[in-house]
Amino acid sequence: MKTIDIVNATGVDRETLRFYESKGLLTGIKRTQAGHRLFPEETVSQIQFVQMAKQAGFTLAEIKELIDLQKNRGPCRHGRDMAKEKRIEISQKMKALKKMDKVLSSFIHKCEKNGEAGLSRACHFSFELKA
Repeated sequence: MKTIDIVNATGVDRETLRFYESKGLLTGIKRTQAGHRLFPEETVSQIQFVQMAKQAGFTLAEIKELIDLQKNRGPCRHGRDMAKEKRIEISQKMKALKKMDKVLSSFIHKCEKNGEAGLSRACHFSFELKA
């Protein structure tokens, strides 16, 4: 498949294809004598895997590790452990985001609690939370 075929099939741009190739996320790419890339059919599924793994929160380095695990027929345990670690990481981020939301909500409430008068006064930038 030519680059344009991959772009049309996956929606990723040429630069992303080159970047994924440079990171070792795409395999089996050959070149013509003129230097144009020729992609195997499985490139579409490789890109779909990368996109799905990115949506799950994996970094490109982690995605490369998952690809290598699959290519080397490594144990599912390792992939599962990576997924468990990612879930813990996401859970911690969600807790942090909830705390950030609480602080911002408190700040907004303090600004709005006296209506227009409260919004017209000098900004106090207080991010204190009431217990």
